[in-house]
Amino acid sequence: MIDFSIVLVSRSRPSMMLDLYRSIENTSTLNNEILIGLDNDDGNLHKYVDIFSDIDNVKLFIEDRNTNLHIRINELLPHVKGKYIFVLNDDCKLIDDSWDKDSIELLDSFGDTVYGRTYDNSIDRVDNTYAAFPIVSRIAANKLGFIMDETFGNHGSDVMTYRVYEGANKVVDLPNVRIDHVLHNSMQALDNRKKDKTAVDMINRTFSDDKFSVNSLFSIDISKKSDLLR
Repeated sequence: MIDFSIVLVSRSRPSMMLDLYRSIENTSTLNNEILIGLDNDDGNLHKYVDIFSDIDNVKLFIEDRNTNLHIRINELLPHVKGKYIFVLNDDCKLIDDSWDKDSIELLDSFGDTVYGRTYDNSIDRVDNTYAAFPIVSRIAANKLGFIMDETFGNHGSDVMTYRVYEGANKVVDLPNVRIDHVLHNSMQALDNRKKDKTAVDMINRTFSDDKFSVNSLFSIDISKKSDLLR
């Protein structure tokens, strides 16, 4: 039985993907798999294949198009075998030893449609306005039909997904699952952002199209989706 399926999309960053893989291997104790979505037109595709194709617990899924990040994440759902699905970026590193063993008992105790809220080490707490890198149960994802809510595409999908689970009272904190979001933290240092910068400000910087807004993220009715998890 596979405990965690770590899913992500990567492009043009095979060396960072390798760093993430090493951090997963160095901190994991359970039976986990890694599913990587790749683009067929990526000039570095051969490097991913050279590095990862012979690793038993890594699966590469190569598509002919470069499309929305979370659409690609959701396309991995039929291939997931783990009890839980852990969404990451390729510029991340896991910090805590035995993160999987420490979290699975808590996740198991919370029911079969749970959402585990992990911690991005770049901010003090991942709250409901910046729900980065969730762990969701495969049962829940199959009931919803998605891993990440695509209502806003890349814009706010983490927030929308969190809201769905929060609406069903299915969120559990996982303080022993901390992530170093490498490039994000580097950018914070470059532009002198403070760690207490509000998540709403972070989201506002994400939205480049006037039709999107933070308010619209929280005004959409998600109750029907939440009901699927009850």
